[in-house]
Parts: sequence; structure tokens; C-alpha cells
Amino acid sequence: MHCLDGLICVLAVSSGFDALNGSRLVAFNLGYLPGGDKTVITTAETTLLALEAAERIVVRGGLISIVVYVGHPGGRKELETVEAFAGRLSVDNWICCKFQMLNRPLAPLLVFLFKR
Repeated sequence: MHCLDGLICVLAVSSGFDALNGSRLVAFNLGYLPGGDKTVITTAETTLLALEAAERIVVRGGLISIVVYVGHPGGRKELETVEAFAGRLSVDNWICCKFQMLNRPLAPLLVFLFKR
């Protein structure tokens, strides 16, 4: 699936795309579309639904990649949702990593969820 708008992608994946079963990569670009309408943003609620769907469809050896922009309204809450979701994943089945710039608190964060 190719998405031009992050919000539409989140909603589409969370709606249940059975055809995506067996995906090796699910990528998220959370926040708003750079250069786009900054009033159209992803939310913690829709992101959680999409992450739950991604967990179901990604295969062993696959990756969920998440870029989280924290500088927009709701961005911190969305990051907390991503972190809570990753923290609940089984350590036996998932490797969860977060990369962030320590000297730029509003810089986007990168989260990788590798399925073993």
C-alpha cells in the first residue's frame, strides 16, 4: 500500500487490510505531512489501532518502523502511546528500540519494532 497522507494510512491499516498479511515492513510517519495541511494530524487513538493491526500482519523477521514527530499538538501523547505499545510486546518475540537526539528535544524520534 502506498499512502500520501499519514492519517489516511493509519486509518486504512487500522480498518483491517487482510491482503497485507505477511508484510515484512510496516512504516509509520506520525504527526502531519511535511508541507501539508498542519491541521490534519495523526492521533494517539488512531495510531494505537494501526499499531495493533501492524502487529498482526508483520511476519517473523519483519519490522515496524515508526517516525514520531513530537513538536505538534498531541505529539507527546502519541509518543507515549507508541512507547506503551512497544513496552507491552513480548521480549521473546520482539526487539524494540528507540532512537532520539538528546540535545534536540523536539526532533523526531525513530522507533523500530523487530519481530523475532
